[in-house]
Amino acid sequence: MNKIVVMFEFPGLTHKEYDAILVELKNKGKLLNDKRPSHVAFQKDDMWCVVDVWESEEDFIEFGTQHLMPIFSKIGITPPQPRIFPAHNYIGVAQEEIISA
Repeated sequence: MNKIVVMFEFPGLTHKEYDAILVELKNKGKLLNDKRPSHVAFQKDDMWCVVDVWESEEDFIEFGTQHLMPIFSKIGITPPQPRIFPAHNYIGVAQEEIISA
């Protein structure tokens, strides 16, 4: 398998909406995922950016279809088309780190 990088840029998304997505994933037991070893979100000007590393594009598509899209629909978010890139290098650790700004 080749790791991929998935990048979303959500114009107008609020931190409350982003946090609501995380709550939904956590409530469904899907917040942490071995097939997604890395996730980071940040605000850039008027948009939220989300960057994930996935083990494969198939893993991302499966997760998006089964879990993310229903949550987006429930919250009333129309997600932008994600940008997908092949990872050239990945260095990571197996540890959750929650950062609050």
